[in-house]
Amino acid sequence: MFVIMMGGYRADRALRPGDGSIAWVVVDDGFSLHKESCAFLAGLRARGRSSNTERVYAGRVALYLSWCNANGVDWARPGLLDLARFLRWLVAEPLPARSRDGGGAPRFRSEATANAVMTGVCEFLRFGSRQGWVPAQGHCVIGIGPVRRSRE
Repeated sequence: MFVIMMGGYRADRALRPGDGSIAWVVVDDGFSLHKESCAFLAGLRARGRSSNTERVYAGRVALYLSWCNANGVDWARPGLLDLARFLRWLVAEPLPARSRDGGGAPRFRSEATANAVMTGVCEFLRFGSRQGWVPAQGHCVIGIGPVRRSRE
């Protein structure tokens, strides 16, 4: 089974009961569905987005929800500074090592990847705003300038 993981939430495949096709969902560590993100993903399916698009957005939303959970941020009410911190974290936080022994040089997300993650998160928040889950504040940060990583 293909699973994208990061902390408290993760994207996972599910089989749709009617036809057995694959749908993507976001679940917590106890395998409980995150209702709002699953509704967002279902909205992508309803608009004819590909399964791959749904998979990618599921991972991006799960990453955002996990970050919010770890940082005490209400996912539905992020302030501008919260979103800016999340964007900065995306490029500053080292990615898990690819090798099983954990060796190798640290890897980081590129600015383009961080912007792509933020685009997915902003789409999720906009969807939530249309559903009444997220206050309509109109401040989604998209774009990042030069980032300096600490050399510690």
